[in-house]
Amino acid sequence: MSAPSKPVAFILGYGANIGQAVARKFKEGGFKVAVSARRLDENAVREEGYLDIPINLESVDSIRNAFNRVEKELGPAAAVIYNASSWNNVDASDPLANSYETFFTDVVVSGVNAYEVARLAKAGFDQLPASTPSVFIGTGNLLPWINLPVMLGISVGKRALANIIEASAGAYGPQGYRFYFAHGVIGATGGAQIPPTAQAHEIKADVYYRLYNQTGQGAWEVCFTETGELYDRAAGKLASSA
Repeated sequence: MSAPSKPVAFILGYGANIGQAVARKFKEGGFKVAVSARRLDENAVREEGYLDIPINLESVDSIRNAFNRVEKELGPAAAVIYNASSWNNVDASDPLANSYETFFTDVVVSGVNAYEVARLAKAGFDQLPASTPSVFIGTGNLLPWINLPVMLGISVGKRALANIIEASAGAYGPQGYRFYFAHGVIGATGGAQIPPTAQAHEIKADVYYRLYNQTGQGAWEVCFTETGELYDRAAGKLASSA
Protein backbone atom coordinates (compact mmCIF):
# COMPACT_ATOMS: atom_id res chain seq x y z
CA MET A 1 0.00 0.00 0.00
CA SER A 2 1.26 3.49 -0.79
CA ALA A 3 1.93 5.74 2.18
CA PRO A 4 -0.63 8.42 3.05
CA SER A 5 0.38 11.95 2.02
CA LYS A 6 1.12 12.53 5.71
CA PRO A 7 1.64 9.89 8.40
CA VAL A 8 -1.31 9.25 10.67
CA ALA A 9 -1.27 9.35 14.47
CA PHE A 10 -4.16 7.74 16.35
CA ILE A 11 -4.54 8.61 20.04
CA LEU A 12 -6.87 6.43 22.11
CA GLY A 13 -7.73 8.13 25.39
CA TYR A 14 -7.75 11.77 24.36
CA GLY A 15 -8.13 14.04 27.37
CA ALA A 16 -7.27 17.52 28.54
CA ASN A 17 -3.76 16.62 29.68
CA ILE A 18 -1.52 14.03 28.02
CA GLY A 19 -3.87 13.39 25.11
CA GLN A 20 -4.06 17.02 24.02
CA ALA A 21 -0.30 17.53 24.40
CA VAL A 22 0.52 14.43 22.35
CA ALA A 23 -2.01 15.28 19.62
CA ARG A 24 -0.63 18.80 19.35
CA LYS A 25 2.95 17.56 19.15
CA PHE A 26 2.26 15.06 16.38
CA LYS A 27 0.20 17.58 14.42
CA GLU A 28 3.09 20.05 14.64
CA GLY A 29 5.29 17.25 13.33
CA GLY A 30 3.23 16.99 10.15
CA PHE A 31 0.86 14.15 11.10
CA LYS A 32 -2.79 13.77 10.38
CA VAL A 33 -4.29 13.13 13.81
CA ALA A 34 -7.27 11.08 14.96
CA VAL A 35 -8.36 11.22 18.59
CA SER A 36 -10.79 9.08 20.51
CA ALA A 37 -12.42 9.05 23.91
CA ARG A 38 -15.77 8.16 25.44
CA ARG A 39 -16.72 11.85 25.53
CA LEU A 40 -15.35 14.35 23.04
CA ASP A 41 -16.06 18.01 22.42
CA GLU A 42 -16.53 17.46 18.70
CA ASN A 43 -16.41 21.15 17.78
CA ALA A 44 -13.22 21.78 19.74
CA VAL A 45 -11.56 18.67 18.30
CA ARG A 46 -12.47 19.61 14.75
CA GLU A 47 -11.23 23.15 15.27
CA GLU A 48 -7.83 21.61 16.06
CA GLY A 49 -8.00 19.78 12.73
CA TYR A 50 -8.32 16.30 14.25
CA LEU A 51 -10.60 13.45 13.26
CA ASP A 52 -12.91 12.87 16.24
CA ILE A 53 -13.96 9.31 17.06
CA PRO A 54 -16.12 8.58 20.11
CA ILE A 55 -15.06 5.25 21.59
CA ASN A 56 -15.86 2.93 24.47
CA LEU A 57 -12.55 1.31 25.40
CA GLU A 58 -14.39 -1.36 27.40
CA SER A 59 -15.75 -2.65 24.06
CA VAL A 60 -13.63 -4.53 21.55
CA ASP A 61 -16.25 -3.85 18.88
CA SER A 62 -15.98 -0.11 19.55
CA ILE A 63 -12.18 -0.33 19.24
CA ARG A 64 -12.45 -2.20 15.94
CA ASN A 65 -14.96 0.31 14.57
CA ALA A 66 -12.64 3.17 15.53
CA PHE A 67 -9.69 1.65 13.68
CA ASN A 68 -11.87 0.99 10.64
CA ARG A 69 -12.90 4.63 10.57
CA VAL A 70 -9.32 5.91 10.91
CA GLU A 71 -8.15 3.72 8.04
CA LYS A 72 -11.12 4.65 5.87
CA GLU A 73 -10.83 8.42 6.41
CA LEU A 74 -7.09 8.95 6.98
CA GLY A 75 -5.27 5.71 6.21
CA PRO A 76 -3.44 3.22 8.45
CA ALA A 77 -1.92 4.80 11.53
CA ALA A 78 1.87 4.91 11.75
CA ALA A 79 1.78 6.04 15.39
CA VAL A 80 -0.75 4.52 17.79
CA ILE A 81 -0.82 5.86 21.34
CA TYR A 82 -2.81 4.02 24.01
CA ASN A 83 -3.39 6.60 26.73
CA ALA A 84 -6.30 5.02 28.60
CA SER A 85 -6.74 4.16 32.27
CA SER A 86 -9.58 3.45 34.66
CA TRP A 87 -9.32 3.30 38.44
CA ASN A 88 -11.73 2.94 41.32
CA ASN A 89 -9.67 3.08 44.49
CA VAL A 90 -10.39 1.09 47.63
CA ASP A 91 -9.00 1.17 51.15
CA ALA A 92 -5.59 -0.47 51.28
CA SER A 93 -6.83 -2.75 54.06
CA ASP A 94 -9.54 -4.18 51.79
CA PRO A 95 -8.23 -4.56 48.20
CA LEU A 96 -11.13 -6.88 47.28
CA ALA A 97 -13.81 -4.33 48.18
CA ASN A 98 -14.79 -3.46 44.62
CA SER A 99 -17.31 -5.57 42.74
CA TYR A 100 -15.97 -7.89 40.09
CA GLU A 101 -17.55 -5.67 37.44
CA THR A 102 -15.78 -2.54 38.72
CA PHE A 103 -12.46 -4.38 39.04
CA PHE A 104 -12.82 -5.86 35.56
CA THR A 105 -13.55 -2.47 34.00
CA ASP A 106 -10.35 -1.06 35.52
CA VAL A 107 -8.31 -4.03 34.27
CA VAL A 108 -9.77 -4.02 30.77
CA VAL A 109 -9.52 -0.29 30.09
CA SER A 110 -6.12 0.14 31.74
CA GLY A 111 -4.47 -2.66 29.85
CA VAL A 112 -6.18 -5.82 28.66
CA ASN A 113 -8.02 -4.24 25.75
CA ALA A 114 -4.74 -2.71 24.66
CA TYR A 115 -4.12 -6.19 23.25
CA GLU A 116 -6.73 -5.57 20.55
CA VAL A 117 -5.42 -2.05 20.00
CA ALA A 118 -1.89 -3.39 19.54
CA ARG A 119 -3.14 -6.17 17.26
CA LEU A 120 -5.00 -3.71 15.05
CA ALA A 121 -2.07 -1.30 15.11
CA LYS A 122 0.21 -4.07 13.88
CA ALA A 123 -2.29 -4.92 11.11
CA GLY A 124 -2.12 -1.27 10.03
CA PHE A 125 1.67 -1.28 10.14
CA ASP A 126 1.59 -4.24 7.74
CA GLN A 127 -0.07 -1.96 5.17
CA LEU A 128 2.53 0.79 5.35
CA PRO A 129 5.75 0.98 3.33
CA ALA A 130 8.81 -0.34 5.14
CA SER A 131 10.27 3.16 5.03
CA THR A 132 7.49 4.52 7.28
CA PRO A 133 8.25 4.29 11.02
CA SER A 134 5.58 2.22 12.78
CA VAL A 135 5.22 2.74 16.52
CA PHE A 136 2.84 1.76 19.33
CA ILE A 137 3.20 3.62 22.63
CA GLY A 138 1.31 2.73 25.80
CA THR A 139 1.12 5.30 28.56
CA GLY A 140 2.36 3.49 31.64
CA ASN A 141 3.30 4.14 35.25
CA LEU A 142 5.21 2.45 38.06
CA LEU A 143 2.37 0.09 39.01
CA PRO A 144 3.84 -3.01 37.28
CA TRP A 145 6.77 -2.81 39.70
CA ILE A 146 5.17 -1.80 42.99
CA ASN A 147 2.49 -3.19 45.30
CA LEU A 148 -0.34 -0.69 45.71
CA PRO A 149 -3.48 -2.49 46.95
CA VAL A 150 -5.53 0.70 46.91
CA MET A 151 -5.31 0.67 43.08
CA LEU A 152 -5.52 -3.07 42.42
CA GLY A 153 -7.61 -2.86 39.24
CA ILE A 154 -5.48 -0.36 37.34
CA SER A 155 -2.35 -2.09 38.66
CA VAL A 156 -3.37 -5.41 37.11
CA GLY A 157 -4.27 -3.57 33.91
CA LYS A 158 -0.94 -1.77 33.63
CA ARG A 159 0.93 -5.03 34.29
CA ALA A 160 -1.00 -6.54 31.39
CA LEU A 161 -0.16 -3.55 29.21
CA ALA A 162 3.54 -3.90 30.07
CA ASN A 163 3.46 -7.63 29.23
CA ILE A 164 1.72 -7.02 25.91
CA ILE A 165 4.26 -4.38 24.95
CA GLU A 166 7.30 -6.39 26.08
CA ALA A 167 6.18 -9.42 24.06
CA SER A 168 5.35 -7.31 21.00
CA ALA A 169 8.64 -5.40 21.10
CA GLY A 170 10.58 -8.65 21.24
CA ALA A 171 8.66 -10.23 18.38
CA TYR A 172 8.12 -7.30 16.02
CA GLY A 173 10.90 -4.86 16.92
CA PRO A 174 13.35 -6.66 14.60
CA GLN A 175 10.80 -6.23 11.79
CA GLY A 176 10.71 -2.48 12.32
CA TYR A 177 7.43 -2.33 14.29
CA ARG A 178 8.31 -0.72 17.60
CA PHE A 179 6.44 -0.98 20.91
CA TYR A 180 7.01 1.09 24.07
CA PHE A 181 5.69 1.30 27.64
CA ALA A 182 6.46 4.92 28.51
CA HIS A 183 6.16 6.54 31.92
CA GLY A 184 7.53 9.49 33.84
CA VAL A 185 9.30 9.61 37.19
CA ILE A 186 10.89 12.22 39.42
CA GLY A 187 14.53 12.38 38.43
CA ALA A 188 15.86 12.89 41.96
CA THR A 189 14.08 9.89 43.49
CA GLY A 190 12.67 7.67 40.76
CA GLY A 191 9.23 8.08 42.32
CA ALA A 192 5.99 8.78 40.52
CA GLN A 193 5.16 12.27 39.28
CA ILE A 194 2.06 12.89 41.44
CA PRO A 195 0.37 15.00 40.38
CA PRO A 196 2.00 15.59 36.99
CA THR A 197 2.28 19.24 35.96
CA ALA A 198 1.22 20.84 32.69
CA GLN A 199 4.90 20.96 31.79
CA ALA A 200 5.13 17.22 32.48
CA HIS A 201 2.43 16.58 29.88
CA GLU A 202 4.37 18.57 27.29
CA ILE A 203 7.56 16.69 28.18
CA LYS A 204 5.72 13.39 27.77
CA ALA A 205 4.53 14.49 24.33
CA ASP A 206 8.11 15.38 23.40
CA VAL A 207 9.31 11.94 24.55
CA TYR A 208 6.59 10.17 22.56
CA TYR A 209 7.48 12.10 19.43
CA ARG A 210 11.16 11.37 20.01
CA LEU A 211 10.37 7.66 20.32
CA TYR A 212 8.55 7.73 17.02
CA ASN A 213 11.55 9.24 15.29
CA GLN A 214 14.31 7.20 16.91
CA THR A 215 16.09 4.48 14.93
CA GLY A 216 15.63 0.93 16.17
CA GLN A 217 13.50 -0.59 18.92
CA GLY A 218 15.78 -0.10 21.90
CA ALA A 219 14.33 -0.83 25.33
CA TRP A 220 10.60 -1.51 25.46
CA GLU A 221 10.27 0.25 28.84
CA VAL A 222 11.00 3.95 28.48
CA CYS A 223 11.27 5.77 31.78
CA PHE A 224 11.92 9.51 31.75
CA THR A 225 12.16 12.42 34.16
CA GLU A 226 10.27 15.70 34.40
CA THR A 227 12.93 17.23 32.12
CA GLY A 228 12.67 14.47 29.52
CA GLU A 229 15.94 12.74 30.44
CA LEU A 230 15.92 8.97 30.25
CA TYR A 231 15.94 7.23 33.63
CA ASP A 232 17.17 3.70 34.35
CA ARG A 233 14.45 2.48 36.70
CA ALA A 234 16.19 -0.80 37.53
CA ALA A 235 19.45 0.96 38.41
CA GLY A 236 17.70 3.87 40.14
CA LYS A 237 19.56 6.61 38.31
CA LEU A 238 19.60 8.71 35.18
CA ALA A 239 20.52 6.69 32.11
CA SER A 240 23.18 9.28 31.32
CA SER A 241 24.86 8.39 34.63
CA ALA A 242 25.21 4.73 33.75
